[in-house]
Order: sequence, then structure tokens, then C-alpha cells
Amino acid sequence: MSGRTEVNLEQAATEVAASLQSAGHEAFFAGGCVRDRLLGIEPDDFDIATSASPEEVQAVFPRAHGVGEFFGVMLVHRRSWPIQVATFRTEGPYSDHRRPDHVSTATLEEDAARRDFTINGMYWDPVSSRLIDLHGGERDLEAGVIRAIGSPEDRLREDHLRMLRAVRFASRLGFSIEAETASVIKGHISRLEGISRERIGEEVRRMLLDRNRSSAGGLLESLGLTASVLGGVREVESFDFLSSLPDVLSRDDFGTVLAAWSLDRAEEAGPHELSDRWRDKLMLSNTDRDSMSEVLEIVERLHSDWSVASVARQKRLAARRRFEAAVRLVSVSEPGLASEVLSTVDQLALTGLAPDPLLGGRDLIDAGFQAGPRFTEIIEAVYDAQLEGQVRTFEQALQLAGDLWGAS
Repeated sequence: MSGRTEVNLEQAATEVAASLQSAGHEAFFAGGCVRDRLLGIEPDDFDIATSASPEEVQAVFPRAHGVGEFFGVMLVHRRSWPIQVATFRTEGPYSDHRRPDHVSTATLEEDAARRDFTINGMYWDPVSSRLIDLHGGERDLEAGVIRAIGSPEDRLREDHLRMLRAVRFASRLGFSIEAETASVIKGHISRLEGISRERIGEEVRRMLLDRNRSSAGGLLESLGLTASVLGGVREVESFDFLSSLPDVLSRDDFGTVLAAWSLDRAEEAGPHELSDRWRDKLMLSNTDRDSMSEVLEIVERLHSDWSVASVARQKRLAARRRFEAAVRLVSVSEPGLASEVLSTVDQLALTGLAPDPLLGGRDLIDAGFQAGPRFTEIIEAVYDAQLEGQVRTFEQALQLAGDLWGAS
């Protein structure tokens, strides 16, 4: 019997590396999994770098198939675990600052030299339990430093997205960015404009969904990167709104995180205008844009008229999906208002925040009302009366609808 129940991912990857070594090839864990193992973090995946060509990998693993032929990457399944195996390579010029014009097979030393940061340029031999560290990655891990391999100018010129990757790694790990690397980032800010908005948005999403999101916001501001990322410069004094969010958030919470970030930045545009603009800058999905807009709209309404709103309006607002997230953000700047809102909602909930409507369009038609554009207006007015406790039965709701119809 075989399967994932027998071995974990690291053990499966070790078996792949051992098989390649037995066939006469170099094969080591590479990149992020080595970094995370040294930090005591369980890696999400294990990539293997090897001297074997894709054809030689397939000779060892006949069922392997290419997933990145341009880069010489093969996918090997071992004990049902997917393991990426990449041939050592060097890379040609990055004319589009995104991917190299060409790649060539290389030695381990050349493969290490083309990687981005020292902490990502280490290898681990799982067979002999040996660390291969050609650029001081272990030293920088111990010192808590993000440092470009070789010349920072060369590494960042190759792919300008590495500026954001430096911020993501530094914020996630609680590291600093080495002075020369940071200086080159500041000198390359405008070149982010040449990077696709999809890639920028993905990096921003990954760093802001991490528990250290406020650190990411601070680094983006201090390095000047938000000028290119968001298209504007703001004087940000603190990141209290980002810091107020729970450590662990889901992908579905990204719109809320963006709302918090915009409040820290004291953006002056309205909720819909701002979320539309950020959608274009970060290539947000419609869902992320709409949730960001909803949170900001609720925050705005809580500040402006919660205390004087009718019971129906308060219930409608409290029933919205992002209401709790919005109240959390309000508590940052006006804790008294947030406390008042929560207390009121507890009382409103006793009679139901969002009960099923007593009356619908079909009911009006069945009662002989002429279908038309006024239906929605009347149904909403009847539902408001239901939320206010003015109507409690279908008969009362129908009577009110008739009165409203006749009064118009």
C-alpha cells in the first residue's frame, strides 16, 4: 500500500533527490524550503534543483512531465506528493524585466548566483544532511537581513518585482533590508511601472494577508514603493488600522485588509472611487474591490449617522456581510462609537436583524396589484416597517402595502 499516509512531503522529496543521486546526478532541496527549514518553519513545498536535464529526470521518473519547459522544470509525483525538479540553469538578459530572454544549463554555482536573495540561494542535500551555502545565506538568516546575491543593481534590474519580494520577505520574517539593497530599491522605484499589475497585486496580497502586514505597509512607505504601487504619496504616521486586524486572515478577508490600509493612509476618495482606483492599480478581483468598498462604506456610515439612524436602517446596516469588520476598524479611531454600535446591535438582534420578509412581489400580484416599477419601493417600505416592528403578520404587511399603493 502506498500513499501520503506512509510518508510526509519532505520524506517524499528526499526519496526523489536520492533517486536522482543514485542515477549519478546532483540533486538538492533549493530555495524557500531550505530557508524555512533553517528557521524552524515547516515548508509548504519542496523544490529540487539538479544537474540532470529534463530528459534525464524523465529517465529516472518515466511519469514525470514538464510544467515549465522554458526553465527546465519537471513535475515528479512521489507517494502522491507533487515535487518540482528544476535543472541547474543560468539566465540571459531580462529584456521585459519579468523573465529571462533565454536560459542555459549550468553548474550549481551558476544556479545559485542567478537567484534573488542570499536567504533563498541555499541548498540542502537531504541524503548526506549537508548545507550548501555559497553566498552567506545562513549568516544573513542569523542576522535577520535580506541581501541581494552579488550586485543588488544586477539582481533588481533583472526583475524589478524583486523590490516587492524583498519587502515581503523582510516583513514576513521580521528582517531588515541590507543598506545597499535598500538603496538600489529606492533608486529603481519608477521601474515598477513596467511590471504587470497582476504581479504587483499578487505580491501585495501575499504580504498584506500575512500577520506582519503592518510591517509590510511601513516598509512600502519608507522605501517609497507605494508611489508606484498605488500611484500616490501620503504621509503615514502609523498603521494602527492594519495592526488591529487578526493575525490569521483568509483569502476572503483581503478587501477588509485593503480598507484598513486605505484608512491608515487617510485616503480622501470615497469608498467606490477609491476601490475602483485600487482595483486598477492592483488588478483586484471584483469580489475584492466590492468587499473593500463595502467595508469603507459601512465605516463611513457608522461615523456619519449611526446614532440618528432609524431602527430599520441600523438593522439593514448591521446585517451586511462586512459589518463586523467595519466595526473593528471604527474601534481603532473611535472606540466609544464602536462600543455603542455593538451594544445597540445586541438589542436589535433580539427582534432579528434580517428576518425573512413577510411580503414579496408574488404576494402583491396574487393580491391583485398591477406589477410595475413601484413594486420594489413598496416592498422595501413594508420590510422597513417589519424591521421597525410596526407590522408582524402577513395580513398587516399586505394591509400596509395597500395603504401605500393607494396613497401614491
